[in-house]
Amino acid sequence: MANFVLTGRAVEVDESSYTVQSTGEVVTKMQLTLNVAGMTDRVLCEMPLDVAPKSDVMEQWEMEETWLVVSANTMRALGFTRSNARPGEKAVGALVIFQATEVREATADERRALMEARKVSKLQARQRRAQRKAERETAKAQVAEKQSA
Repeated sequence: MANFVLTGRAVEVDESSYTVQSTGEVVTKMQLTLNVAGMTDRVLCEMPLDVAPKSDVMEQWEMEETWLVVSANTMRALGFTRSNARPGEKAVGALVIFQATEVREATADERRALMEARKVSKLQARQRRAQRKAERETAKAQVAEKQSA
C-alpha cells in the first residue's frame, strides 16, 4: 500500500550507505531526487536496494531525465538550522525524505494527464489573479468616486 504517489522528472541518483552503530551492519540504500512540476524545491526519495531498480536503469533515468512515478509508504523530516539564511528565508528548515516502495516510468497517458492538470491549474491561477485585480480596481474607483463627490 502506498500513502504517497509522486510524479516527477528524475534529476539525480545516488547510492549511499551507513553503519548501524548497535550491530555494525552496513545498510546500503538508493536515493532518487525528483523535480516535481510546479514546485521550486526538489523531492528526495530513498529506497533499500531490494526495492530499487537496477543501477543501470536508474542511471539511464537520470541521464534522460525520465518522468517517474514513485510510491512511498512513509516520510521523515530532518530539521536543521540555516547558518546563512537568505533574505526572506527562515532560520530553520526541514528536509522531507520519502521512503519509496516502488519506482516505475510514467506512461505517456500519465505524463499527458499531468501536463493537462498543470495547464488547468495555471489557467485557474491566472483567472484568480485577474479577478483579484478587477476587485482592487473597482475598490480604487469607488474610493476615487467618494473623494470627488
